[in-house]
Amino acid sequence: MNFTNFRFGSINSPKPTRAFWTHLAISVIAVAPGGCSRIPILNDGAVATVLQPEDFAPEVTTEQASAPSRTLPARSTEFVDSSPEAVLSVREGAPQVSEVSASPVERPVLIESKVGDVNGKPIFATEFLEPMAARMTAEAERMPRPQWVPWAYEQIERGLQEIITDELLRAEALSRLSPEQKQGLRAFLTNIRGDLASGAAGSRSLAAKRLAEEEGMTEDEFIRSKEQEALIRTTLFRDIDNRVNVSWRDIEQRYQRDFENYNPPATAVFRFIRVPTDDVDAVAFVNDAIADGRPFAEIISESKSNYKPDEGGLDEIPIQDSLEETELFGGRILNEQAHSVAPGEIAGPFELGSYTGWLSFEEIRQESISLYDAQLVIYDQITTERRSKELQRFMKRLQNRASFSSLQEMRDRIFAVADRRYGRSAPTPQLNQP
Repeated sequence: MNFTNFRFGSINSPKPTRAFWTHLAISVIAVAPGGCSRIPILNDGAVATVLQPEDFAPEVTTEQASAPSRTLPARSTEFVDSSPEAVLSVREGAPQVSEVSASPVERPVLIESKVGDVNGKPIFATEFLEPMAARMTAEAERMPRPQWVPWAYEQIERGLQEIITDELLRAEALSRLSPEQKQGLRAFLTNIRGDLASGAAGSRSLAAKRLAEEEGMTEDEFIRSKEQEALIRTTLFRDIDNRVNVSWRDIEQRYQRDFENYNPPATAVFRFIRVPTDDVDAVAFVNDAIADGRPFAEIISESKSNYKPDEGGLDEIPIQDSLEETELFGGRILNEQAHSVAPGEIAGPFELGSYTGWLSFEEIRQESISLYDAQLVIYDQITTERRSKELQRFMKRLQNRASFSSLQEMRDRIFAVADRRYGRSAPTPQLNQP
């Protein structure tokens, strides 16, 4: 196609705009075959201008660049020393080491110490000692150190034994729970958490504040304690309480064995007044008060009697076989006066060395508990004893299967921390405890 003599419309036709021609030229370029060598561009006078392909090539300068000069500027021969000032001196020979050790700025404080594990649960000294810290400090101030040290060892060992027992029972209970029982346990704990919030007007922050003030624990610690309590109760009931049986025969035998405890000997109850004989007014006061029929205990409190004034002159004497064969008082005169009166009577006045005495035989007291009244007490005693034995057997089996640090090692480590925090600064005696 040759666009050399191309004209657009008639001479009177309106002139196309520059944008139109530009668009047309781009369209022709897009569809022209690769062999097309001429592309017409129309000017404003509607005359086609033919552009050659080289018109679209970028302008390239054909001048050759001059070769760089081989002459290089000479460097300055002056040397500027820019190295820093020397801060290290090197000397021949062995290094000089100061024999003076650096002293700490403040006294070292032990923040925390792990003392052992029970079934993978770590035991930390601070957490363990926190409940007994106040008492440890108070007893360290009150007791001499030789007494405080074994006392502290005993408290720590007892606390560790409780932790080991609770953790082993809890782990055993968890291992035996079925999926349904575990789901029930979670629901139980969720209800407890909800009850805490509902009791604090639905505010968990208020519930947490109340727990901290009343129980001294956080909400999570309270929930964990309830979980452990429920699990331990389940284990004790299933594996221990179910094995403890107390029959009526057991109760009868225990009552007969401890018969004297439930049927103690009869007791003769006396009250004795003793005043100096040369104190005429004191003797007259007692005689007049007895004659007026005033209670003997009241007369003792108002008289000048010096016989057991804090106890009101009271003597309780067990009767062995019979009242007549029992020696009621050590002194002959007083013993004869005691045997000369019946319950409810007063003997005296009588001379007792440099004193004048009056003796009131108040009553013969017989405190006896029948088998019917004692059966509940006996049942509880036998149940507690057998339950304790079963618990010891059960815990021994659990300890053989469980893994925990040595009780003695944990006790010694905790005591070292407790001694540093609460004990007095003195050498710790060596204890040969198992």
